[in-house]
Amino acid sequence: MHDLELVNLADESLLPCQVTTQTDGETYELRLTRASASPIRVHSSIDFEDALRQLRTELEQQNLLLLCNRYRRDAFVSSMSRQMSEGLSCYLVVTGEPVSPELLADSLGAAPRRDVVTAEEASKFINEWIASFDD
Repeated sequence: MHDLELVNLADESLLPCQVTTQTDGETYELRLTRASASPIRVHSSIDFEDALRQLRTELEQQNLLLLCNRYRRDAFVSSMSRQMSEGLSCYLVVTGEPVSPELLADSLGAAPRRDVVTAEEASKFINEWIASFDD
């Protein structure tokens, strides 16, 4: 179980929550629970990264962001990191620099609010990071 926080984008208030992972090797489930709300469950037959993407979409539709490493601006998931961790690891990248094993992070590790952005903002940053190698 991962004790994390959600941020409400309407007023920047923080809401404690827990995220649990479960797999039987064929189905990967994430379950987010918080006080005074129904649990959110997402399932994937691929891996936890796919489930994390689904969870992010669901939370953003509710105007919420989960303060975890995977939802950081600088989080990048490679096919190798997905295979090694069933989709529960990501790299925290630096503009102009390739991925580094030292920057491998737990996708469900807590992240500071200043680093967590919407999926659209993260995608823009990662595309710029990739483009920084073309210089």
